Amino acid sequence: MVSGPADFRSIGDIPFLLGKSQGEKTALRFPPDGAMTYAELSDRCLRFAAFLRSRSVAPGDRVAILLQNVPEFVVAYFGAISAGCVAVPVNYRLAPPEIAYILSDCSAAAVIAPPDRLEPVRFLPGAGSVRDWFAVDGGGEGTIPFGEALSADPAPSPAPVSPDDVAVLLYTSGTTGFPKGAMLSHRNTLFNVDSCRAALGYLGDDVGLLTLPLFHVTGLNSQLVALMACGATVVLQKEYDTRQVLELIERHRATALFLVPAIYKLITLRADAARFDLSSVRVAAYGGAPMAPETILSLRRILPARLHNCYGLTECSSLGTVLPSDLALARSESVGFPVPGTAAEVRGEKGEKLPPGQPGELCLKGPHIVRGYFGAPGKTRDAIRDGWLLTGDIARIDDEGLVYILDRAKDMINRGGEKVFGLEVENVLYGYPGVAEAAVFGIPHPVFGEVPAASVVPLPGESVDPESVKEYCRERLADFKVPVSVRITDRIPRNPGGKVLKKELRKDWEERSREGAT
Repeated sequence: MVSGPADFRSIGDIPFLLGKSQGEKTALRFPPDGAMTYAELSDRCLRFAAFLRSRSVAPGDRVAILLQNVPEFVVAYFGAISAGCVAVPVNYRLAPPEIAYILSDCSAAAVIAPPDRLEPVRFLPGAGSVRDWFAVDGGGEGTIPFGEALSADPAPSPAPVSPDDVAVLLYTSGTTGFPKGAMLSHRNTLFNVDSCRAALGYLGDDVGLLTLPLFHVTGLNSQLVALMACGATVVLQKEYDTRQVLELIERHRATALFLVPAIYKLITLRADAARFDLSSVRVAAYGGAPMAPETILSLRRILPARLHNCYGLTECSSLGTVLPSDLALARSESVGFPVPGTAAEVRGEKGEKLPPGQPGELCLKGPHIVRGYFGAPGKTRDAIRDGWLLTGDIARIDDEGLVYILDRAKDMINRGGEKVFGLEVENVLYGYPGVAEAAVFGIPHPVFGEVPAASVVPLPGESVDPESVKEYCRERLADFKVPVSVRITDRIPRNPGGKVLKKELRKDWEERSREGAT
């Protein structure tokens, strides 16, 4: 029998209880041929928990994890939480000063990372709170080999905790300033497990391919934790590669995917995609950006799966809304309905609830809303009011309750008083023949303040004419929504969750304009 969310009081209970109930089942697979059962995972997590206690790392202390999608991440994550500590997954791609800022902000007591990430950070001023540096695969003087930490006698069970205790700190991307550490409780995370089961249909016999990075809330909560809480098997892809995604699906008969639309697009563009047996895939979720109807149609030809467009944030523990699969094409611009047990409403500038169809700030409420930001009560009060999360996203909700994301509030373009929502223009651009990716953002204008501009990535082997793109938009959009500038590029900058970094696009446009580029 597979344990369910009702059996778990804490995140640490997941490997512990499954290790007892189905210990011989494979919990993890990792290339090239590695595997770990639930019993083995539970044993390693409890050994790491015991070692942390022996090093006087106390319950509530923060333990930072700077690792790719490798089994050591999973052991460190569940092990730290089993010790009663707070796990802090950190983006390993950050520069050393950025990592040091996070370690300082959360006063991390311990860090787990490969030597090449440890050494540049260890002696920076911000890392002064760290007492123990655990090195994975090597390490020098002053570090503890992670393997040594697994040699301790295992703790008898996970540390007792309250469901509302903070279990995880996940730092936001920091695109609007310094990153903030969102405090996720055990209850937050386990509610997201329920959401994944109800809205995505995760099952105990699923095999989930985990490609998104584990330092991001989607990969962590809506794949690793949610799948394991169902008793499923998780296949870890250390770092993204399109061909390897296809190979891993075929080799392990993967049934559950959660990717960004850009990856699905790349899969459909591969000439060899049909050579791989993808018939096992049952659920294919995506989020972070819209998926063009053309991509959905192409994907359905090679992937016989239920498609779900999802919307969420770190601050709602991952899933906020999910689009039912039968609406994937008919309502491709929608991110769906709020997950069961939660509420969504759109509010105006004065905080008033707006009627259906009116655009405003999307607000969410439910057991998935995090406790706030670590050490930042002012920022918490700004973001969470009376239990409602102010997402900062502009949206509308139709008469059926379907949510449509229009733009980030900070990215909405105000053209002389006319509001332009980038997503609306992007959806038109995706219909232009030969366009693979598109992003719309505001640029300065001497008369209107700002006007829309677009960056477009052509499909491989295709050429796209900027003036033709503008004309295409004029035929389908009000004149004030038509991009005044269209630039052809080879990539759109995105964060690990797939969201476009429009701040970088604006910065690049301004730099090229100063240089006289066209």
